[in-house]
Amino acid sequence: MANSFRYRLHGLEMAPGDARDPISKALRDWRIDPADLLSAEVVRESLDARKASRPVLKYTLELVTRRPYHRKMLEPITQVKADPDDGMTDSVPMSKQVHVVGTGPCGIAAAIGLAAKGFAVVLHERGEDVVERSRKARHLVKEGILDPETNFLYGEGGAGTFTDGKLTTRTRGKHVRAALKLWVDCGEEERIQWVAKPHLGTDRMRVLVTAMRKRFLDLGGEVRFKSRLEDIEVRDGRIVRARFSGLWIPCESLALAIGHSARDTLRMLVERGMSAERKDFALGARIEHPQELINRRQYGANGDPKSLGAAEYFLSCNELPQGIPGAYSFCMCPGGEILPTSTSADELATNGMSFRARAGRYANAGMVVPVRSEDLSAWCLESGVPDDMFAGMAFQQYLERRAAKMGGSGFRAPAQRASDFLEGRESLDLPGTSYSRGLTSVDLHDLFPAFVRERLAGSLVQFDRKIPGFIREGLFIAPETRTSCPLRFHRSTSTLECPTIQGVFPLGEGAGWAGGIVTSAADGLRFADRALLRG
Repeated sequence: MANSFRYRLHGLEMAPGDARDPISKALRDWRIDPADLLSAEVVRESLDARKASRPVLKYTLELVTRRPYHRKMLEPITQVKADPDDGMTDSVPMSKQVHVVGTGPCGIAAAIGLAAKGFAVVLHERGEDVVERSRKARHLVKEGILDPETNFLYGEGGAGTFTDGKLTTRTRGKHVRAALKLWVDCGEEERIQWVAKPHLGTDRMRVLVTAMRKRFLDLGGEVRFKSRLEDIEVRDGRIVRARFSGLWIPCESLALAIGHSARDTLRMLVERGMSAERKDFALGARIEHPQELINRRQYGANGDPKSLGAAEYFLSCNELPQGIPGAYSFCMCPGGEILPTSTSADELATNGMSFRARAGRYANAGMVVPVRSEDLSAWCLESGVPDDMFAGMAFQQYLERRAAKMGGSGFRAPAQRASDFLEGRESLDLPGTSYSRGLTSVDLHDLFPAFVRERLAGSLVQFDRKIPGFIREGLFIAPETRTSCPLRFHRSTSTLECPTIQGVFPLGEGAGWAGGIVTSAADGLRFADRALLRG
C-alpha cells in the first residue's frame, strides 16, 4: 500500500462486558485521526485474570495509516511475517470429478473449496448425518449401545463435532484465516477470527456442520452418507477406482480426510502402497475436577464466572528430573463432560465435550504424555508386539481393550482419585462425575506401562503447585488415547500428492498433517487452493 504506515498496537485493555468497539477506543486513546486510518484489524483478544483487582480483556490490533504516528504503544511493522504457503504456487491438474473421503473440518472445507472452483465433488462419509449421529450418540450414553460406524468419532462433522469446539491454533497463515472466514460466512460470530481462545461448543458445532453441508450442496456438491472407503485399485502407479461400502467407482482423484481414528482405512491404504511413517503422539487419561475449584484458582476472589465464563487452564511439564518429557493438558473442557469415544464394543476410549455455555459442574482435560519412538520400541519389546509402522495403533488398542475389561460391561470406565494414583492404591470411593456410563475403581498402575505412570505422577506434583487442589480433588478416568494419528503419510510439500500413488492426496489430522479443528480445515483449503481443473 503506497504512502502507508503499518503498526501493531499492544496493551489496549477493556473490562469484560464493555460494549465499546476496541478499534474506536484505540483511536481515541492514542489520538489517531480516523481520517488517517486506511485499515484496522483486531488480531487478538485475550482474558487476563491474573490481576487481583479485576480481570481485563487485552487486545492486539494492527493499523495502517496514511501518515506516521509516534506513540508509545505503537510498534512499527517493518516486515510482514512470511506465510510458507505464499511461496508455493504449484497447481495440480485434476479430473473434473473429485472424491473426498471424510466430512470432518478438513474434508468439508476441501469439498467446499473444490466445488467453488467448478469441480464435481462427491463427499463420502462412513457414518450418518449429524441428526442421526446425535441420536445414536445419546443412545450410547444412555443405553451403552454402540454403532461402530456412527458414534462420537465417526459421522458427519468428524470427531470435532462432539468436543468443546475449540478453534485455537498457534498459526495464522492465509489458510487458517480462510478457514475462520469460511465459518463466519456459514453463520459464526466474526470475533472467532481474533479472540485468543475461541470455542463453539458441541451445540454450535452441530449447527455449523449443517450450515457447511448446505453451502457445499448449494455449490452443486453431492454427499453420500454410510459410504465407507474399503479399498482402492492402483494401476501403473495411479489410482483408477475405489470401493465405497461394496460399490466400486471409477476414481482418478481421491482426497483423504479420514480423521485420526479410522484404523481399518489407515491399514488398507498402507497395504495398497501409500508410503507412510509412524510418528510421535500422546496418551494418558482424562482428569476431572469441580469447575468451582478451577474458577477459584484461576480467577481469584474478584473474578465472576457468570460474566467471565467458566475458567480454563493449560498445564505442561516440559521436563521431569531425569530430563524426560512430562505430561501436558489436552483438550480442556470447562463446564463439560466426559464421553465414551469408542469405535468398537470391546474397546474403551474417552474424550471431553462441552456446550457453548460451559455450564456443567465439572471441568475435565486430557492429561497425556508424549509417546516417542523409543518409548514405543521398548513397549513392543516388552509386549512381544511387532516394532513396525503400526506399533502406535497397537499400543492404543492394547490400552483400550485392557481398559474395557477393567471397567466392566456397558462402557464403564476405570477410574482412580489422583491422590490414590500417586500412592499406587485403589480408591475406596470415587467422587461425583460427569461420565454417565459409570465408573469402576481400579489402580491405574495396572493399566499403564511404567513410562506413562511415572510421567503422569511426576507431572501431577508440578501441576498441583500451579493449581493447588489439583491432586486432592482430581479424578482420573481412563484412557485418553485418540489425541492424534500415530501415522504420517508422505506427500509432496508443493502439491500435497502421495509420492507413490498419483491422484491420491492425504490431508488433515488423519494423514498426520494437522492437529485440531482449525489446522485440519486449513489443510483442506490448502489442497483446494492447489487444485486446477484439467482442460
